[in-house]
Amino acid sequence: MESYRMQESALESSVGGSYLLIRPTTQTDEDDQSKARCSKITKVVVGMLLFSIVITCTVLSKLSLISLTSHLNYTIGEIRQIELNNSETATATAMYNRAAGLFWQLLFIILIPQFVTFFRALFFGVCGKQSRTFPWPTRRAIVTGAVASVFEVAAMTIFVFYVLPRLPSSVAILALGGVFSAQALLDSVYLKWSPFVRHHDYMEVDEHNNSTHPKGWAAAWRKRGARLLENKFSRMISLFLQLASVIVLAVIAALQCDSRDRALVGCGTAFSLLVLGAVWSSKVQQESHRAPKMAERTLGSNVIREREHVLPTTGFKSSFINSSLQIVLYSLITVLLSLVDHDINPLCHNDKCSLSRVFAWTAGTTVSGLSFDTFLIQILSSFFGYAFMWISCTMVLHRWGLALPLYLCTPISFFVCFIVSKCDENFSIVRFSKWCSDSVYLEVALTAGAMLWIGQTSTMCVYVWKKKNLILAKDNAMFLTPRYDGVFLEQYMLLNRQVAKGKKSRGTVAPPVAIDDTPRARTIFVCSTMYREDSEEMKQMLSSVYQLGLHYQKRKDEDHDYRDHFESHIFLDGGASGTQLNYFALQLFSLFGETLHVDPKVFQRIDTPYGCQLSWDVADVMPIYVHLKDSFKVKNKKRWSQVMYMNYVLNFRVKRNIRNLRNWRLWDQRATAAPCDKDDVRMDDNNTFILTTDADIQFTPESATVLLDRLDSDPKVGAVCSRTHPQGSGPLYWYQVFDYAIGHWFQKSAEDILGTVLCCPGCFSVFRCSALRSVLDTYSTEVTSASEFLTKDMGEDRWLCTLLVEKGWRLLYCAISENYTHCPESMDEFFKQRRRWIPSTVANLSLLISHASQITKGNDRISMLFVVFEAIMVFSTAISPATVMMVIAAGFTSSFGIEPTTTIALLLVFCLLYAAVCLYGDPQLQLDIAQVSTFLFSLLMGVVVVGYVINIEQDIQNVTATILNWTGEGARGPLPTFIQPSTIYLFIYVLVFLVATALHPSEWTCILHFIWYIIALPSGYLVLLIYSAANLDNRSWGTREAASSGGQVGVYKSATRIAEKVWTRAMLCLDQCTCRPVIPPLLPPALPPLPENCKDPLSAPPLPSLAHEADETCFMQPEAGRADLVDRREFQLTADVHRWLDTLECGQYAQCFEQHGYHTVHLIADMKSEDFDALGISERGHRLRIEREAKRLTSLPIERAIPDDVTDWLQKLELQGYSRLFNACGYSSKEDLESVKGLTMDDLKKMGINKRAHQQRLLQGTKRLAYPSAVEVSISQSKVILENSSKQEVEDEDEEKLFWTGLLRTTLEPMKATFMSDVELKGKLKSLRNTVLCVMLLINLMWIVLILTLKIPISGTYKIPEQTLTLLFLFIYTVVLLIQFLAMIVHRCITLVHYLARVGPQSEADAF
Repeated sequence: MESYRMQESALESSVGGSYLLIRPTTQTDEDDQSKARCSKITKVVVGMLLFSIVITCTVLSKLSLISLTSHLNYTIGEIRQIELNNSETATATAMYNRAAGLFWQLLFIILIPQFVTFFRALFFGVCGKQSRTFPWPTRRAIVTGAVASVFEVAAMTIFVFYVLPRLPSSVAILALGGVFSAQALLDSVYLKWSPFVRHHDYMEVDEHNNSTHPKGWAAAWRKRGARLLENKFSRMISLFLQLASVIVLAVIAALQCDSRDRALVGCGTAFSLLVLGAVWSSKVQQESHRAPKMAERTLGSNVIREREHVLPTTGFKSSFINSSLQIVLYSLITVLLSLVDHDINPLCHNDKCSLSRVFAWTAGTTVSGLSFDTFLIQILSSFFGYAFMWISCTMVLHRWGLALPLYLCTPISFFVCFIVSKCDENFSIVRFSKWCSDSVYLEVALTAGAMLWIGQTSTMCVYVWKKKNLILAKDNAMFLTPRYDGVFLEQYMLLNRQVAKGKKSRGTVAPPVAIDDTPRARTIFVCSTMYREDSEEMKQMLSSVYQLGLHYQKRKDEDHDYRDHFESHIFLDGGASGTQLNYFALQLFSLFGETLHVDPKVFQRIDTPYGCQLSWDVADVMPIYVHLKDSFKVKNKKRWSQVMYMNYVLNFRVKRNIRNLRNWRLWDQRATAAPCDKDDVRMDDNNTFILTTDADIQFTPESATVLLDRLDSDPKVGAVCSRTHPQGSGPLYWYQVFDYAIGHWFQKSAEDILGTVLCCPGCFSVFRCSALRSVLDTYSTEVTSASEFLTKDMGEDRWLCTLLVEKGWRLLYCAISENYTHCPESMDEFFKQRRRWIPSTVANLSLLISHASQITKGNDRISMLFVVFEAIMVFSTAISPATVMMVIAAGFTSSFGIEPTTTIALLLVFCLLYAAVCLYGDPQLQLDIAQVSTFLFSLLMGVVVVGYVINIEQDIQNVTATILNWTGEGARGPLPTFIQPSTIYLFIYVLVFLVATALHPSEWTCILHFIWYIIALPSGYLVLLIYSAANLDNRSWGTREAASSGGQVGVYKSATRIAEKVWTRAMLCLDQCTCRPVIPPLLPPALPPLPENCKDPLSAPPLPSLAHEADETCFMQPEAGRADLVDRREFQLTADVHRWLDTLECGQYAQCFEQHGYHTVHLIADMKSEDFDALGISERGHRLRIEREAKRLTSLPIERAIPDDVTDWLQKLELQGYSRLFNACGYSSKEDLESVKGLTMDDLKKMGINKRAHQQRLLQGTKRLAYPSAVEVSISQSKVILENSSKQEVEDEDEEKLFWTGLLRTTLEPMKATFMSDVELKGKLKSLRNTVLCVMLLINLMWIVLILTLKIPISGTYKIPEQTLTLLFLFIYTVVLLIQFLAMIVHRCITLVHYLARVGPQSEADAF
């Protein structure tokens, strides 16, 4: 396939100037740079805040623990002294109680993290809905975990209760940082030998000329430093430093203790630190959490391995088993110590339980002489330290919130303790414990501590500093086990950090490889559906795609390892007709040069089985393809466009890529072999995504990127949607601003937190290809029932998401991703749009509820409570008309004292009448009545608002009077006055929206449109629901069905049209009831004879009336002599028409076409049904064949322009045969074109132009006499370019053509309307419509009767007032609102974490 490309010199000399392929620097670039600087500062500030919190928590945790153990050591010394003196006094009892209380505090410090892990694992891994995600560990893993738990409990007991209390404070702080030596030993054993520096550490590849050149000195030394730390020799040095330090600290600890405790302290220190380091090492942790091989194969298919490289783990199930075992073991240890240890009796002493003394919460109370604050500080600081470390890793700020604080924890703790001990002798650590008895020991301890810290730092650089995880990653992607330790907080978190491992690499850091050791990267297909959008809407979508291409190019330039690949595909319905492109395809083509900054002349054009394909390269890195669909070759509408690009990506691009790259080299061989081509990206269903957009969407590259974060963070997420903002102007736009806001603030946030989002709209969402593959076959099926029509064709996006939920996928809502789309600005278009949305939403929710048992079993995010919540939402939608009626009735009762029953009765009458109009009236009449009623209801809602304000004022006065009455001296009035439920609900409603606005500071202006939403409440929940339910059988799309969008229709115009229709109907009825004399009609004027086969007397139209025919006879008679002025040779049938009719075997009708002026195929292509009626073709089969094939012909659109003269104008219309006639009538020069523009049908008949086709063509030409707009000029130029371009047809043996041919044959081939069960489907839709209307009427009537008859008497003279008729409604809505509000708060917290993770530079180096 060869592309149509111009030479460089020709491009420079082409008309219109050259096209810049590189975007110049603008004010927007400067703003982006300023925004980037601010973002970087914000990132640093957040990082410093996290560092401060984590370092404070870790230091407090360490120092408070040492304080408690120092107290225990002091207490044991006092007990021994008392035993030596044989004194049994009150002091001895107090000391025994103090020792027991301290023991329990230390035990709780160990057990509380175990209990947190136990309950967390119980909820998520055993009993929760997500428990099926984690398999049970193997027997070997269970045994390994049990043995490790036994050793951990033994080592922890010895260290906490026997070693740590006897250590000097300085040695204790250093010993708490000595667990890491066992991990260094394992690294030294398993790490392979490697050279210090490799060739590619200081050389880099130039991709443009395939050459290498030295790197900068900074990058080279950075690589050499990283290689040095990964070298086995350097690990051996680190191991030697750490082991030597631990031995030295153990010796110093033994020498500093009493003689009888030296052996216990010395051996216990070394044993505890080495054993804890061994059982917490990554090797043992992975073995104890190993899943069965079958589970690895099953779950591994859904894991995103190209980023995390984490094998499926038993996760919470193993943690549940291990934490349960450790809790039991610590309980046994407690009993054992009470029997064998005389110094510490943890159970009781002197018949008094010491456990009850641990939790003395009274202010100032001490526990056996020790303040409870120290214990509480240790517990809280450990927990919050772990929590903020977890948050830091989630935000990809682990260097600030994990690595750096943990590096500095021991030095800072040592320094703080030293400074405080010098300044305050009463400090608890030095009050009950010595700092160090000898300065020589202190110097040796400091030296050993420095060696230990250096050795750990060199090892931790590999474990923590270089580890990269995804934004909002799951626990198993960040940590080996979902737990923390209260004693060795920072040491355990360092060892617990997840380490990436390749399949064959046994080191601690693995390259970015997949399971099969092939390089991976994400591939994102940006797929857009388009129909009849205007130029501005197309322009903003193309500009967004261009910005995405620039972002992609920038990332590749900044990071040579960045391998993500983007492509853009646009599918235009009806974009091509045969070999010709329609108006909207030309309009799209004309915008490419302006929006994408590409040369529109440099493109590739291919004729495909479905129509035509055009392609460009955007920013030299991102290809864009335009697929122009031919309506006669492929199915139309959005769902089938989605089926096209899903099949194209999944069944062609992905499969072809896997087949072509099957023999890739392993990653370990790339060091000595030539690197793979960066463009040859490995694609599979897990690392390939489809970004769906509408043709009028506007988005930023960041909005597209953040959606991928949520997909990468969880392999069970099938799709992610973003926050959609409407664009437009006028009151209807203001209404939709608030409507969109509450829909995302409350509904989508609640769905995201409580279960799963139920609709990821196709306007801007990202879908995982593996998820789409699981539902594609079902999504490609035809409609067979009325309910399927509502779910499939009226709400294709929601139905796709329903299928994904049924298959077990989770759908998310990402609030920091934003997009903007044009919303309807006219009432007609708005009602037609919601006519599709409302029934499809209710139908899909009903489908979800009906399949609740099946979905809850297959989807771990869906529970019955979530299904009940959605059922309440459906029920609240069904009773919305009755609810609105009661709201209006309550307002009228407060304002005018009208009985609620009267108001509701009148509203019911209106609803029934409007429903009748929707069932039997004209579609435009329905919309006109809706618009007028919206205006009237808005006025009524003003009265309702005033009524509720009166109610609130009365409630305030009543409550104030009651309070004054009951607080007065000796005054006691009647029972207090209750606030009306409506007032309480309004207060909650306003409060919730104010808090929601505060939580969305960037969208605070949405709350200003609250008033429009309230005023239009009856229209949105009463009129619109009736209109939607009554038009369930309407199968039209509703919006963008005309080539040109109409403007807004005002209330006055709608009211005028209604009045005209009512007057016409009244006059018709009056005319039918009045006796009038019968006047025989005149015969019509004689027409030229037609062929016999063209006469059809049975189908002849009725004869006109006398007066009308008499007038027309006068107009239709041409003036004498003008017939000779028409050049009839120009109007003879062309060879194309003869050839076309002969192909259809209908050549006998050639004279019919010529008689009526259809002498060219372009004129035949414009024919409508009534034009074929005028031909008078008698044979029905011939008529249908000609009409069917005429739709395949290409029409000749009339361009808006001012020709040189009338003759030029007629030539463009292909009616140059009338040149002499127009000249004779005074229309010749360019100035006469102004007169030509005012010609009417009567004028043409008077001139002697009686052929139907010529009349229509001339009238169309007069309408196009105008100065062309800039868009139309660009379209004309594009048309010229396309006509001069070379077309390349896909070869028969081409793989892509075979794919499209097979897909069209099996799925996308247009179905003949004659053979479709349209009549049956229409009958089913009408039956469904009638059922829905009856059910809605019944439910709303029952609800109204229930509320109106509700009277709740209360003992005494008080009775709830009449305004409480909406009590149940308010209760239901309040519960739903509060649930959504709480879910929104949780979702905002997640959004905040995601936002802070995305602020500033994205690379780890820049982030730090």
